[in-house]
Amino acid sequence: MDGEFELKGRRVLVTGASSGIGRDLAKALAAQGMRVAVVARRADRLEQLADEVERESAERPLVLVADLSERGGAAGIAADVREAWGGVDVLVNNAGSSVGGTTWAVGDGEVARRAFEVDFWAPLALIGAFVPDLRRRGEGAVVNVTSLRQAFSWPMFGHSSAAKAALAISTETLRLELMSYGVHVVEVVPGPIDTPSQGPTALIRGFTEAVHDRLGVASSGQLAEMIVDAIRHRTDRVFCPEETTRAVYESPVAWRARIADDVRRTYAVDAALPDDIVDGLVVGADDPMVTAARDGWEREHRSAT
Repeated sequence: MDGEFELKGRRVLVTGASSGIGRDLAKALAAQGMRVAVVARRADRLEQLADEVERESAERPLVLVADLSERGGAAGIAADVREAWGGVDVLVNNAGSSVGGTTWAVGDGEVARRAFEVDFWAPLALIGAFVPDLRRRGEGAVVNVTSLRQAFSWPMFGHSSAAKAALAISTETLRLELMSYGVHVVEVVPGPIDTPSQGPTALIRGFTEAVHDRLGVASSGQLAEMIVDAIRHRTDRVFCPEETTRAVYESPVAWRARIADDVRRTYAVDAALPDDIVDGLVVGADDPMVTAARDGWEREHRSAT
C-alpha cells in the first residue's frame, strides 16, 4: 500500500513497556499523538511511565499489568483492551524473556517454557486476538521485536536464540499472509542495545567481546525512533545498529563461523569444569542473579545520565 500510515489518534498496544525499548517506544509513539496502552508485570514502573507521558502529551496511557510468561496472560490483555478501546490499530510485541543454561540442562523445563511463552506464544496470542479485526478493516500494523540472535547463538543462549528465531519466521509468514489486506508487518531486529538486559548478558563470558565490541551498541531511544518511522513509512524490517546488524543478518553463515572460532578460544578451558556446574546451571528471567544484574545496570545508567 502506498502512502504513509497516519499515527495521530491511532490506538497502539506496546508490551514489555516498563523499561528499555518498550518504554522509549511508548513515549515516542505518544509524542506522535497516538493513544498508547502499555503492558508489563511491574505496575509501579508502568504508572511512572504513564505519569511521564501524561506530562508530555495529551492522553494518559492505558496501564495493563500482566505476566506474559503465564499462559492466558495475553488473552487477558486483549480482553481489557477491547473493553477499554474496542481494539487496536497497531500491535507492538516487544516483551522478551531470557533463559540461560546448556541445551541439555534447560531442556523442556519450566524456565524454558515460560521464556517461550513470553517470546513466542504470547505474541501469537495477541496476533490472534487483534489481526482478524485489522484484516477486516484493511489497515493497521503489527510490529514484532525479534533479535539478531535469530541468526546465531552462543553457549547458554540456545533457547533464547531459538525463541527469537521462531518469532522471526512467524513474522515473515504473517507478512506474506497479510500482504493483500492492507495490514503491514514490521520485524525489528535489534543487535546490541543499551538496555537493562545488558546487565545479565555481561555475565556470559566472552559474549560482549565477540558480539558487542564488533557490532557496536545503540541506544533504546534511537531504536524507538527508527520503529516509529518504520510504522509510518511501512518498512518491513528495522536493524539497529543499522549497518553492522544488517550485515550479520544478510550473511549469517560467515558470522556463525567467526562465532565458532570465538567459542573455541573462550571455552577451551571449560573441559575441566565439574559436571554438576555444566549440567546443573539453569537461569531464568526471575533468577536473583539476573535480577541483580539488571538492577545494577539501571543504577549505573541512571548515575551516568
